[in-house]
Amino acid sequence: MASPVFQSCAHHPDRRGFALCMSCRKVVCQECATTWDGVNHCRTCLESRGAAVLSRKRVRTWVGCAIFCVAAFAMTARGLAWSAAMLARLW
Repeated sequence: MASPVFQSCAHHPDRRGFALCMSCRKVVCQECATTWDGVNHCRTCLESRGAAVLSRKRVRTWVGCAIFCVAAFAMTARGLAWSAAMLARLW
């Protein structure tokens, strides 16, 4: 395979290639290339990778919310049981 410098950008055919996207293996120009964690990615691959990270964050948020709700429900139920026991003693 020829060097990326001698090929044109996959997204801008009129521009000279600058880097090779390590996800899709397309040659991209300097404007399209982004280095993330020391690895070149094109915008399309980087956007899809970012979407995957966001979806994992959303799942973690929902899991955290669910754990909080279960804990709050358990504490409320315990408080109600304690209150009922106290009221039963008074009557």
